[in-house]
Amino acid sequence: MNPLISVIIPVYNVENELPDCLESVIHQSYKNIEVILVDDGSTDQSGKICDKYALNDHRVRTIHKQNGGQSEARNIAINQCNGEYIVFVDSDDIAKKNLIESLLCLINKYNTLIACSPYQKFNNKEQLFDECDVKTGIEDSEKAVKQLLYQSRVFHTGPHGKIYKRELFNGIEYPVGLYYEDLATTYKLLAKASKVAFTTEKMYGYRIRAVSTMRQGFSSKKMSCIAVSQDLYKKVIEMYPNLKNAVGSRAFNVNRAVYLQIPRKYKRERDAVWEEMKKYRKTVIFDKEARKRERLMALLSYLGQPFFSILSAPYQRQQMGLQ
Repeated sequence: MNPLISVIIPVYNVENELPDCLESVIHQSYKNIEVILVDDGSTDQSGKICDKYALNDHRVRTIHKQNGGQSEARNIAINQCNGEYIVFVDSDDIAKKNLIESLLCLINKYNTLIACSPYQKFNNKEQLFDECDVKTGIEDSEKAVKQLLYQSRVFHTGPHGKIYKRELFNGIEYPVGLYYEDLATTYKLLAKASKVAFTTEKMYGYRIRAVSTMRQGFSSKKMSCIAVSQDLYKKVIEMYPNLKNAVGSRAFNVNRAVYLQIPRKYKRERDAVWEEMKKYRKTVIFDKEARKRERLMALLSYLGQPFFSILSAPYQRQQMGLQ
């Protein structure tokens, strides 16, 4: 068993971090890979770095395109890849040498279409990777989706740290132009797989960058939190009625995070997200499986917008890397 694995890497203005990422991928212990670099209209030297690696390694090819966002870049690569399986890597992150080999072993061991692993955050690559007791296993899709909604370290929403059977993406694309595109997509892939293999070994390094998409301040695109959370809530309950509390907790979390980023001058936007938060807060407060932080935030929301903003500000600064 030596299937071709497509490693998809969207690239945008990461000239300083990109070489570390690419070195970690081309030196994987599993060698039968194709690496698809999608240069998403970079304005720095990232595109030239991609071309250099493609010239020196026949397994690497570059697609240059106008900037259209990470979702569009992923979708283009999915449609053009040749692999039986797909692995996603972000262009500023690092893959442990055994990432692909280990995930593929899980696929074969448990006869699944997806295998998942947790990631490890880092600032300095010398910090990678923590040693720990490794456990492996399998979950049915409902339990995997439940853990994703409660923000599990193993079944997280990110596309990274996972291997997917290519056929799972038939009929599923990453939504273009939205924030939280991962949240809008990953649960669908887990559900479609019916069962999911996992390991507790951290094999993916997630770099903390002050300029990363999710750590930037408010922009109008983040208002997509409302549409994403509404669609998530509706579809999860249709598939798994027992996960009403779990999906309510995640919907509250997404809107709460965006609300605390919206400047007060954007009153209409703040009010719209606030109304969305209110739909889920009672569920979260009484959900013993929800994170304590979310239950506290839901409780604080009953004090009204001004007090909620003041009391939640220290936590939000910590989340955005400002403390």
